[in-house]
Amino acid sequence: MKDRILKMIPIVLVPVLTFLVSAPEGLETEIWHLFGLTISLLLGLILKPFSEPIISLIVVGVGSFFVAEPATLFAGYAKLGVWFLLAVLLACGAFKKTGLGQRMAYVLLRKFNQTKLGQTSLGLGYIMMLVDLILSPATGSNTSRSAIVFPIFRGVAESFDSYPDRNPRKLGAYLELLEHVVAMSTAVLFLTGMASNAVIASTIKDVTGIELTWGLWFKAALVPGLLVLLTCPIIVYKLYAPEMKNFGDIRPLVDSKLDEMGPMKKDEKLLLVIFILAILGWVVGPKFSISMNVVAFGFLALELVTGILDWDDLMKEKGAWNMYLWYGAFFSLSNAINQGGFYTWLSGKIESVMDLSALNGMVVLVVLMLFSFAVKYFFVSNAAYIASIYPVILTLAMTTKVNMMMLALMMAFFGGYGALVCNYGNGASIYLYGNGYVSQKDWYLKGTIILFMIFAVFLVVGIPYWTITGIC
Repeated sequence: MKDRILKMIPIVLVPVLTFLVSAPEGLETEIWHLFGLTISLLLGLILKPFSEPIISLIVVGVGSFFVAEPATLFAGYAKLGVWFLLAVLLACGAFKKTGLGQRMAYVLLRKFNQTKLGQTSLGLGYIMMLVDLILSPATGSNTSRSAIVFPIFRGVAESFDSYPDRNPRKLGAYLELLEHVVAMSTAVLFLTGMASNAVIASTIKDVTGIELTWGLWFKAALVPGLLVLLTCPIIVYKLYAPEMKNFGDIRPLVDSKLDEMGPMKKDEKLLLVIFILAILGWVVGPKFSISMNVVAFGFLALELVTGILDWDDLMKEKGAWNMYLWYGAFFSLSNAINQGGFYTWLSGKIESVMDLSALNGMVVLVVLMLFSFAVKYFFVSNAAYIASIYPVILTLAMTTKVNMMMLALMMAFFGGYGALVCNYGNGASIYLYGNGYVSQKDWYLKGTIILFMIFAVFLVVGIPYWTITGIC
């Protein structure tokens, strides 16, 4: 109880101070108050005196008594992006109920266990990375891609008795953290690898005039991006090693498990068909103006119509509802202060105190990139982060000696990698963290370490590669 009270002090103190202290010049009082609540919720999600949904309800519920428009604090719960994640999480619960996820895991294990690498946890990480990579050029959302890939490999972890609440470090935690790094790495390789990439490219063109075409994006990402992708299973393995290192020849065990499961049941066959349709929808849907949200809702609806899932099954998906409560609250506040001009006001203040014109171009690049990493914590929407902060950074940069193409490429690629710093970096971060294998402390710490390792790769390998090839 004492520890909980101590953690609550800064959570309560921040919004109180914003109500006691007048709003800074140029900022509306209501937005100043909402900013205080945003920081309060952010601290609550980090310090965790209560679970994420409880602290979200406390902050939003109490805060609604003190703002002029309480509805603002609940607007996020109606946003399509929040419902998309909820639908995906609920739909993927069918893999566990029907056993299809476990069956797919056993089939994959039997196939790849024939190789020496396939008999190790590291090898399993590489298999997962390859599956994600194959899907990445045509799947315009790394959230939906993670929702396709991770349930299969979660099934592998569960087959070895590694669950979020039992033996998470045995295997599942390694796979969850690795998929987070992989999802961001494959998103960076292709302009079509993540929905936000198009926002990044258009923002860069609007502000600087630099056009990042699909081909230029891929060419620039190829060497440093592939280097990061091919080494990330080893990096995560070293930083967050699974307790189970080797499986050995487990084909007899896998065969016995498949025998126990028997032939595929009707629900499994139905789910497999619906799952394939969902993948096709995510891959080719945008060509026919079918959004990823429609596909996700259709995925869930078909499971309900066919009886694969029922309402009781949906209610059992605690992680999905937890995500909906805290993500909806954070989205409400983050979106409200953005629309209220907080970040525009902030950018003006930064420009007035940050004079980078006399610094070396490379120093400017590093400073601006570090600044972009730091402010990432204040955004639950990657698109809002890009739309609000990227113009500020690029505008500041144009008054300095930095190579603008070099900075533009860094900004483009770290729009994906930057999500590694927190559990709400983008939709894939929220989905993967919601599986519950990795603690918040490890997620933040390991993610930040990996981000800076990737940044070093782009500084040491990426920039010389861009220079040699004439990109910059």
